[in-house]
Amino acid sequence: MKKFLKSKTVWDYICLAAALLALVMLIYYCIQSNADGCFELSVPLLLGFGIVLEVAYFIIRLDFLPMVAALLFGVTFGAMLYYALPTFSDIWNNVNFIGGNADAYFAYLGILLATFIIAVVPCFLIKVKDKAQ
Repeated sequence: MKKFLKSKTVWDYICLAAALLALVMLIYYCIQSNADGCFELSVPLLLGFGIVLEVAYFIIRLDFLPMVAALLFGVTFGAMLYYALPTFSDIWNNVNFIGGNADAYFAYLGILLATFIIAVVPCFLIKVKDKAQ
């Protein structure tokens, strides 16, 4: 086990950090959106698949896995923005037609954007590190 962990690079741990942040987002979304009544199944599915791919990359080193996981996190961010736009439109137009919890949507989008950025960075730097060795 010690040899396994010692063979990992900093980029492997950054990918794992993205998976951990996505897991936090998954738990927060499931709790908060069920309380608000605005649960969308696509968000936990995309996050779950992304988490599985990031953890799989940590265990078996296939270079395309972080890219696919970053893509899934980006699609999740886009989907969340799509779901949040009616609520944001109510705020911008100073009406309460759609409703929704804007504070929760801002938190979701912030966490998802951070997850996406953290997941994308190692995709560009994994090959640079490998070529340097």
